[in-house]
Amino acid sequence: MLNFNPHPISGQLPLIHVIDNDDRLLLNSPDAHWYRILFYFPWEDYRELAVDYYNALYDFNLANRNKSGAIEADNESKEEAVLRLLFERSTINKDATVLTPEEFINITADTVNINGIAPGITPLRSGGKRPKCFFALFKSFIGVSLMGFAPEPEMVCSFLSSNLSFARVCGFIPKGQDDQYWHRHVPGIRKLEQFDQIMTEYGLWNKNKWDEVKLNLENKVIKIENELVGDTTHYHAFSGFETVTYEDVKGKEKRKSQSKLTKNCRCQDSENCQHPYMLADDGAGTIVKAGNKYIWGHKASILGFPLQGIPLDALAVADAATFDGITLYPHVVSLFNHLPEIEDDIDRILYDSACDSQKLKDRFEDDFSIVLKASLNPRRIKTVTQGLPKGMEKLTPYGNVICNAGLQMDYKGIRYNSEKFIYQAPCDENGTTVCKNCEHKSECCPNAEKGRMINLDFDMLPHIDHNDPPMAKRFKEPTHNDIFNQYFNEV
Repeated sequence: MLNFNPHPISGQLPLIHVIDNDDRLLLNSPDAHWYRILFYFPWEDYRELAVDYYNALYDFNLANRNKSGAIEADNESKEEAVLRLLFERSTINKDATVLTPEEFINITADTVNINGIAPGITPLRSGGKRPKCFFALFKSFIGVSLMGFAPEPEMVCSFLSSNLSFARVCGFIPKGQDDQYWHRHVPGIRKLEQFDQIMTEYGLWNKNKWDEVKLNLENKVIKIENELVGDTTHYHAFSGFETVTYEDVKGKEKRKSQSKLTKNCRCQDSENCQHPYMLADDGAGTIVKAGNKYIWGHKASILGFPLQGIPLDALAVADAATFDGITLYPHVVSLFNHLPEIEDDIDRILYDSACDSQKLKDRFEDDFSIVLKASLNPRRIKTVTQGLPKGMEKLTPYGNVICNAGLQMDYKGIRYNSEKFIYQAPCDENGTTVCKNCEHKSECCPNAEKGRMINLDFDMLPHIDHNDPPMAKRFKEPTHNDIFNQYFNEV
């Protein structure tokens, strides 16, 4: 097969070279970028990662083989476990970490020779079956991600089982119904889950992530910018939850959604066995979105460069119910710990209104000399309806002016000499001012041919920084000066 032959370390080249027509078509297809990346995969660059995986696999199997049947007695009731786990969550326990901690199992085994492994060639052990090829497993997960799907064991198993070309380019062949075990056969779901578990628990996915980011920075594939942008994302948790009633430190009764409990054992009477309770879906929580929309799911914090649109890092939030503004600072600290080479270049961080906090801005300024720019969050500021220019109905806390016709005025810029914000009536789809045929024109702007223009004192919006108001950058550009001068002269 075109893409199945292992890369030989030394010795005789393969005598038989089989080419599959489907693989040839995919290799030459302009839409199958994923196939070419996997076909020309530079496996030599991942040899050290492969060594770590095989040693971690040995540790993992040895630990499971030596597990003792004895367990520490745990007489905790289910009701007690519910409250214990509840008060360990970062949304209640302020000492708990906000982001999922990067704590991994240390690899103690050191038995694999880096020169003795390659695609299709796995290390020999004194006993047991030969392990599946790391490079084939690794390419399977990477390939699914390249095709735009979640690189999770279930999805990888589906592609390996249903797409023969994908299985071949990764380094596997299908297993017949009566075939005996062979380490090159397509793995089952349990083997893929085990591979993902080992790569996660021993920190190999994390190691690979940072190696790739650093390599891209060194090779200028990712260009360092002077700004970072942060945000959070979420995905639905397909798990059950229950509503827990508890008392806070002030004795006030509260309710909170929490994942249901389970035990990591196979005891027939699990409710009465001595194994400890744990959350069935650790990290899941209730995420509150705009419009009173509630989502039971998981949350991740993301940091990246805005101009290139490239994420540098994504970290799982320990409790999805965590307020977004709390996740930014610890994530930036983590990013700079892993990429100290970019810290001195970052002058500004952009975020949404969740980080509109002066205390947080001061913290970034004091610790990193970085300016935090966040969207306006007016919080308790009320809508203004009195003292507005004629024809205007209200002024929202976000600085939006609504006229008596129910239309939002367009923000146009600032007059710094007179300390005024400038607004003008919008235009319709034909480019004509909406004031022309407005029923309120006679009482609002009878003589304004180009539509109503108003000026608002800075004092009417004290919570908006007039040195950097919404859209101020665009209207400070020199190319707009002549346009605004024309408007100012007409007012």
